[in-house]
Amino acid sequence: MSVEGQYFIMKMETDRNSMKDHDFRCCIYADDYFLMCTDAEENAPKVRRGTVRLKMQSRFPWLAGHYKLHFSLAESLMGVMEFQVDEQQDVEIQSINAYGIFDPDDIAMSFLANDTAWGVLATLPGTKELRLATIEANRMRLWADCLHLNVKDSVRQPSGYVFINKGKENPLPAIRCFFDELYTKSSLELVDSTTLYDATLQNPMDRFNNLLNETEAGKTICLDHVGVLTGTGGRLIIQQLSNAVRNNRYGLWLSGTCQEVEALFNMYPSLREFFPESKRLTLLPPTPTEMVHSFFSEMTAWDLHPSEDVSRQLMAAVRKGCDDGTIANWTRADINRFYQEHVMKAYLRRLADTAQSFDKDELKADDIDFTQLYGRLSGYEESLQELNQMVGLDNIKKSITTIAHQVKIFAERRQQGLPTNTKDVFHAVFTGSPGTGKTTVAKMLGRIYHQLGLLSKGEVICVDRSRIVGRFIGDTEDNVKNLLREAQGNVLFIDEAYSLYSSEGTNDYGRRAVESLLTSLSEKNPDMLVIFAGYKEEMDRLMTMNPGLVGRFPYKFHFRDYTADELMQIAQSLLARDEYMLTDEAEALLLQTIRDTVAQKNKNFGNARWIEQYVSNGIIPALADRLASTAHPFTREVYQRIEATDIQRAYEKFNPKTIELKPRRQVGFSA
Repeated sequence: MSVEGQYFIMKMETDRNSMKDHDFRCCIYADDYFLMCTDAEENAPKVRRGTVRLKMQSRFPWLAGHYKLHFSLAESLMGVMEFQVDEQQDVEIQSINAYGIFDPDDIAMSFLANDTAWGVLATLPGTKELRLATIEANRMRLWADCLHLNVKDSVRQPSGYVFINKGKENPLPAIRCFFDELYTKSSLELVDSTTLYDATLQNPMDRFNNLLNETEAGKTICLDHVGVLTGTGGRLIIQQLSNAVRNNRYGLWLSGTCQEVEALFNMYPSLREFFPESKRLTLLPPTPTEMVHSFFSEMTAWDLHPSEDVSRQLMAAVRKGCDDGTIANWTRADINRFYQEHVMKAYLRRLADTAQSFDKDELKADDIDFTQLYGRLSGYEESLQELNQMVGLDNIKKSITTIAHQVKIFAERRQQGLPTNTKDVFHAVFTGSPGTGKTTVAKMLGRIYHQLGLLSKGEVICVDRSRIVGRFIGDTEDNVKNLLREAQGNVLFIDEAYSLYSSEGTNDYGRRAVESLLTSLSEKNPDMLVIFAGYKEEMDRLMTMNPGLVGRFPYKFHFRDYTADELMQIAQSLLARDEYMLTDEAEALLLQTIRDTVAQKNKNFGNARWIEQYVSNGIIPALADRLASTAHPFTREVYQRIEATDIQRAYEKFNPKTIELKPRRQVGFSA
């Protein structure tokens, strides 16, 4: 027995001299029933005088690990041979055992191995739980049939599955294959929940009504992106579908992120009766091994054939890219794009330049830009790098980096089946003066949490009291509901949040806004990050006004004012971005004017906003005035050079020290 490249080769002697080719059946699985190859077509065994010869090609490389060769001899002897492949592709047989009756290996070989839908499901990344659930459901079905049991529970009924998608891959192909393996007498209708309610139509429910009218009784409806059902129209949709399921008209499955599913169940608790915990299956991000298999599977789809040396280099590059995060979150679409945009172009260009005939050639190392696969920053690392490149805010950057690392490690622990005692609630209070970076950091947090899978979108929705509090009874509650729907998957940044809560009485509508937010703030895995922002004293007072708020905001960050040196760094960065250069005298004067202004600042000093206005509305216009009054033409350097007179004119004429962010109308709190 040996493996060579992508071939498994074996010779087996039996005492059955009359056995024919079709009498020997086999397939090979890796761990978790990942299907490496079957005996179909070109992999069919050759049997002569009791000797079985196998040369089975897999679409996937034989990585170091544990494998099972499932076999049957003329349907009378069935069993499994377990073997280990090491890094040098040496093979060691570990055991040979007969099947137990309807044990998982028996199901995987006898009932699933050559089935089309299983062949897809058993090779899709991240579908381990679906594969195991398929095998277990078929085991129970077979036992029920043999015992003549009239089973009316989950073995027979195509209802009640929830698919939690923790990766970025489209889950619907896996769900389709899973259904096809379990229910041959029913059919599945895959539905994007975002299409069921359309406010642009005269009747926004038309598409949902069409779904109900056109779906045959007995079908199973699988709703994807179920988070939108917590919004407008969702209640009516859930109510009608629930009634249809209770009346056995349809089966119902759900698909979405963990946050989407939890939000749906929290809004409609009665839904839980249809979806037992045992039927919640998770589609995980691909493991490094699955990522290698995906690269080779896509290579086969492109009809590319690498040499053994190139195969080894590609395997090493993919593993390295998974380890350093460069390709850890790639989907099959990303891999396909890599072959299309990088590999195929280089391969065809080489053939066009060097080929002497129209014959295909092996894929060579020069055809693959391995640097695309590793050594690059992941989206998570890029977001953290952007945060750490901000001027100042050392305490903020350190705290957020620690939180991000903790979330990442917890996610990796969950992938290893280890417990994590966390609710994944990260709502925060940002305190500090205007222009200290609160909104900018909120945007970075959105990107970081999106990369970590805590937020499905990661954008920032910035609002204040005027956007939330209505003028009439009921307006505020409606505004909050609409705002929460808009903020689903994003960061909800509420500036001057203290203005929502008045100490003058209970009739202020701002109180109702805070009370309406409390329920959403306490949800586990909410797919939303809420940030309250404002001056420190006022925000501290807000937290004491409503005891329920303190526990909802586990993280508090104080943004101190920038020092003069830090504001100088920001100014230099702004000027360098547009390729302006300060003379030595201009640089010294700029720093002095910043120090003078900081020494006079008041509570409403704009910090980074002030320095941005000083540069863009003061210094650059002063440069423009000076050049306009001087004879042309100029060299490139003249257009770039800022002189001390530009700084002086900007400081005197523009008078930037008077630029401060005026506070909005305050309600309730006063100095």
